[in-house]
Amino acid sequence: MARFCTVDRIVRGSTSPVVSPAVCTSEHGTFARLWRKQGSLLFALDVLICLGSFVGSYFIRFHQDFVALTIVPPFRIVPELLPYLKAALLATSLWIFLLARDRSYGNDLHFSTGFAFQVRLVVVSGFYSLVFLMVISFMFRHLLLSRIVYVMGFVLACGLMILVRFSFQLVGRSLSNGSVTVYSVLLMGWNRYAAALLKRLGEQNRCTRVIGRLDWGVSPSRPVNCPAEIPVLGTVNDLETVYDSAPFDQLIVVTQGQGLDHDNTSHRNALVKTLNFCEEKGVSFYMVPDFLDVAVERRELGTFSGVPLVRLRDSALHPVYGLVKRIMDIAMALTVMVVGLPLWLIIAVLIKATSKGPVLYTQERVGLHGRSFSMYKFRSMVQDADSRLKELVDFNAIEEPVFNIRKDPRVTSIGKFLRRTSLDEIPQLLNVLGGTMSTIGPRPERVELVLKYTPSQRRRLKAKPGITGYQQVMSRGDPSLAKRIEYDLHYLKHQSFFLDLFILLKTVVVIVRGDGMK
Repeated sequence: MARFCTVDRIVRGSTSPVVSPAVCTSEHGTFARLWRKQGSLLFALDVLICLGSFVGSYFIRFHQDFVALTIVPPFRIVPELLPYLKAALLATSLWIFLLARDRSYGNDLHFSTGFAFQVRLVVVSGFYSLVFLMVISFMFRHLLLSRIVYVMGFVLACGLMILVRFSFQLVGRSLSNGSVTVYSVLLMGWNRYAAALLKRLGEQNRCTRVIGRLDWGVSPSRPVNCPAEIPVLGTVNDLETVYDSAPFDQLIVVTQGQGLDHDNTSHRNALVKTLNFCEEKGVSFYMVPDFLDVAVERRELGTFSGVPLVRLRDSALHPVYGLVKRIMDIAMALTVMVVGLPLWLIIAVLIKATSKGPVLYTQERVGLHGRSFSMYKFRSMVQDADSRLKELVDFNAIEEPVFNIRKDPRVTSIGKFLRRTSLDEIPQLLNVLGGTMSTIGPRPERVELVLKYTPSQRRRLKAKPGITGYQQVMSRGDPSLAKRIEYDLHYLKHQSFFLDLFILLKTVVVIVRGDGMK
């Protein structure tokens, strides 16, 4: 049985921390132990929801008068219901299997996911199950039943399963606000990913508490970017002392190359000793390596003959997705250009009437795999805007290859409106038709900025740039290049029709709100 404790006092200044006796919150132990089994509870609820939704859809479809059911002999209902019950069992089995395959019912830390990902997983898995059920129904005539019942059951089950997951989020938040600790975590080491890890632990594992951190060095120290609320409890050699004073359930080893070098015997021995200790105490042991700068999904983790492997496939697209997206790009571009032609002509007239220069503005931008192309826009600035840019931005002095000019004096009166409504982006539909851009993708960047990219930053060039994109709608006005690239890489990793639809809907919201897409 795990103990749920808090560290009251830490005396620094020596290699061995002095930790006061832990104060255990035994009154919360029952809730914590139950919440540890949330994966099993979710599994049972999903099974009941799937079966109940399909069976309930049958009664809604064929026995809407529930009062009359009390006088209908059961033997008349059971034979009619039996085929639907078989179909419900088949669909439920596949649906739950797909969810379980993606570790939806895992109780461990490394199976925790955000609410949006859980919703997408429920819908996608359910859709596959529904399609499979439809196909099977054609192959076996006794399952060729009402399609309305099938679809109604799918919609009802999706809604209830999402509601259950949302309820779990609320329960977790409530337990966290009540200071209930389900998992106590100890960090060992520190690297550039540790801060992001702590942030996501707080967002997705609200009942997970980080009790402190151990250093790899001879004496404990605090890195510059380490939060002050994470106490330094000592060094690796103090692991047993810390556990005796404040027991923890999870140990996360945040490496800085330690244990990866075969010549670094001391670090390797420390890792093995730590692993042995965790196995002896029943503590979950995790490692966060410092040699990867790409997003890794759970399905890319595996083993070969007992050797752990990570298959890196950032932005690996399914051929069907790429083909369908290209067809959709062309169809969408042609539709918008034709339907909005009167408005585009009015904009062209206003541009010519309010400032000197051409209607269209052409600029070299960088696209897929770093190849440059000519990007088109409605001109929203004065004619000599490019030559005046050097007066506003010193490209040799900027700290990182990104800039954002507030209240740009080069923008014309009509240009302010075009930028606020993103109408200046419409001519980029010509780029979409030409194949150099897509409707959705990373932002096309200036050549002089891309030349300053690091290899990690150039990873955002692995897809066609888009008129709109995940970064454009999620980090509007964020001057941080790191944040922009984080959003771009998230999109490249998780490209799908569902994400594209979300971005399109979010784009409409951004435009209506007047944020623009710059």
